[in-house]
Amino acid sequence: MLEPRPEESMRIRAPFTACLLASLLGVACFYEPCDEYVDYLCTCHEDDPDYDCEALSNTYTEADPGLQDQCAIALSDVQDEDDEEGLECEW
Repeated sequence: MLEPRPEESMRIRAPFTACLLASLLGVACFYEPCDEYVDYLCTCHEDDPDYDCEALSNTYTEADPGLQDQCAIALSDVQDEDDEEGLECEW
């Protein structure tokens, strides 16, 4: 069985941990990978002509659950590519 790389594991665990903590405090938590995907691209690739922030927002705002899974995969993929290229981004 393949083990996730440490940085992948943290990316996956961070939203889960935040939701768990919020639920313990009695706060509703809705993990929306599409929102994170759009936020990441609009912040970290704002000067990249391959990404149109407005179009991304229009496409992925309030996305259905099936699309949320695709966004989670796409976010992980773009973050992996950015890591390989040495792009550092605080978002």
